[in-house]
Amino acid sequence: MTALYQLATPLPEAERNSRIYQGELIVFRGFDAMGQLTDRLRAYCVDYFGDDPTRAHQSMSSPEIDRAAENLHAAIRKDDDVHLAWRQVLAAIDTDLNETYGDGVVIRVQPPRSGSEGERTEPLRAHRDTWGSNLQAQINWWAPLYDTTPERTLVLFPSFFSRIVENDSDDWNFQDMVQAHREKSVPGYPLLPTAARAPGWDDALVVSLLPGDLLCFSGAHLHASVPNTTNLTRLSFETRTVNCHDMAGGAGAPNMDGLAPYVTSQIFRHLVSGQKLGKLAAVAASDKLNSQKKT
Repeated sequence: MTALYQLATPLPEAERNSRIYQGELIVFRGFDAMGQLTDRLRAYCVDYFGDDPTRAHQSMSSPEIDRAAENLHAAIRKDDDVHLAWRQVLAAIDTDLNETYGDGVVIRVQPPRSGSEGERTEPLRAHRDTWGSNLQAQINWWAPLYDTTPERTLVLFPSFFSRIVENDSDDWNFQDMVQAHREKSVPGYPLLPTAARAPGWDDALVVSLLPGDLLCFSGAHLHASVPNTTNLTRLSFETRTVNCHDMAGGAGAPNMDGLAPYVTSQIFRHLVSGQKLGKLAAVAASDKLNSQKKT
């Protein structure tokens, strides 16, 4: 069984990324910058879900929680202080911000299962993030904002990292998904490609972390939400990053089974300048094409 490597000191990014691309799971613990970001995000949770956000479902309906989650998502995306706090976390663990692109900080809200979860609150089925992005250098970051239990957290399936998993990525298109959800034109269009069959729990690694911890893993790792069977709402923080040097050099996790037709690099922006990674990818593709023509 793959273990979580816990680190209380910075790790050079090149070493960290190399280990992540090989399937390792790393937890950074005890960093002040992460504690400060956690406190800021918890304050947001209180603003939108009441004094005890883990019990929001006791006073709010499922539609109310879903609307609050949408509004919370929008507010955080506009908060420069949150983005600064996240950059400070990455800098503290020895990340080169000049080479880093990200897709923004997101708080995931998962109430106890009621059968009527909304787009931002439903449990996520087993998936690799790279099925949707087609970026093998993508790194995922996840952290609980409140205490978790095995029945209310994230689960990974490490044994599938280098195994083929049947999935529906060949039929999934990021632009179609965005349009379908914006215009409500295709009800039920999936937010991301998922596994055709749920993996067995014999190989599951249920993540048990404390607020202030930060989990780092490859976007190619198969993972899912644990169906929340407790009487408390789960609130966690997540985001994804790509190192442009690694992407340009072809570094990253192995692509075992991703079949999506497009690369969705446009969702990633430079953490300092805000430039879209898609522009960098387009330039790299143009340079590669010109080089091929010359030869």
